[in-house]
Amino acid sequence: MHEPPVLQQIDETHVLHQGRSLVYFGGSDYLRLSWHPQVRAAMARGVEALGTNSAASRSTTGNLPVYGELESQLQRFFGTSSATLVSAGYMAPLVAAQALGPEHDAVLLDERVHACLHDAASLTGLPVRTFAHRDPAGLKRELNRANGQGRVLVMTDGLFSSTGDAAPLAEYLPMLARRGTLLVDDAHGVGVLGLRGRGTLEWAGVPYRRVVVTGTLSKAFGCYGGLVLGSRALRSAIFQRSRLFVGNTPPPPPCAAAGLAALEVLRLEGKARRERMQGNMERLRAVLREIDGEHHDEPGPMLAIRTERASTNERIRRLLLESGIYPSLIRYPNGPSPCFFRFAVSSEHTPSQISALAEVLRMGLRRRS
Repeated sequence: MHEPPVLQQIDETHVLHQGRSLVYFGGSDYLRLSWHPQVRAAMARGVEALGTNSAASRSTTGNLPVYGELESQLQRFFGTSSATLVSAGYMAPLVAAQALGPEHDAVLLDERVHACLHDAASLTGLPVRTFAHRDPAGLKRELNRANGQGRVLVMTDGLFSSTGDAAPLAEYLPMLARRGTLLVDDAHGVGVLGLRGRGTLEWAGVPYRRVVVTGTLSKAFGCYGGLVLGSRALRSAIFQRSRLFVGNTPPPPPCAAAGLAALEVLRLEGKARRERMQGNMERLRAVLREIDGEHHDEPGPMLAIRTERASTNERIRRLLLESGIYPSLIRYPNGPSPCFFRFAVSSEHTPSQISALAEVLRMGLRRRS
């Protein structure tokens, strides 16, 4: 096992790595709200007023007022009937799966879903099958195969974290009708996609009332904690059926206070930040179109660069370091290849930083073999 690299973020767009300040295109803080002064001040005030930990599950004595306040504001932001705060984004689909499992008879997963959805599917104890990545026809075939198994729980990412492509939710939903439920883990879409930042569903024109959505506050919101969005009946089922929710300590209260501030920032500044983020991303997509002639029209603010040879990876890594950019060569479950470069573009990257990365891509990818 290789130990992960040690990084210290020193401002909105730089990390300190092995004594060097490098431009950082890693992580998932797409709008850089973790560095927003209003969000950081709310976190600091939360420590002073609320302490560092509730030290109990919400089902016993750890249900502080700030959690209910945040849920009310999340419900308002997304326009849903309920919003339930859980300890972490990874936990959110697991909590939802425990609530939904008894109402279903089988689970279908996009073959490239995040690891949290694999764990959530396993937690239901139901038969699990996969369908081809982002393939409505593949989903239809699997639904037909599962027709005799009763109600089906279909799980997919909304925005896929490595490649920036989105699930075709508007094509999936009509197939389910009364045959099952669509659960979308939109950890990378909420705050990022849609006119109001409501995520992949808003971007795709799919109403929230017909889908169960899980997400996180640890990415575009710049805070911490998981969320489950859905009906009041779903919230009630979480309280009754999810041992993870019942027995788990919620996020630290200062994180919830920071989440409230992040929602306010998103209301005031979200549109402008998303436009800057997408403008930065479009400049990089244009470079890739020059290089390979493909469309590169994925909606997400991330690029996955895959190469066939270790020597090519090393050349690109060297070019990045020479240009003062952290080389985010990663291994990640269900990524597009066993080892790939993942670049996440934020609203706060400067034109010169985008140009530097674009030049590395031109040099590195035109020569790759």
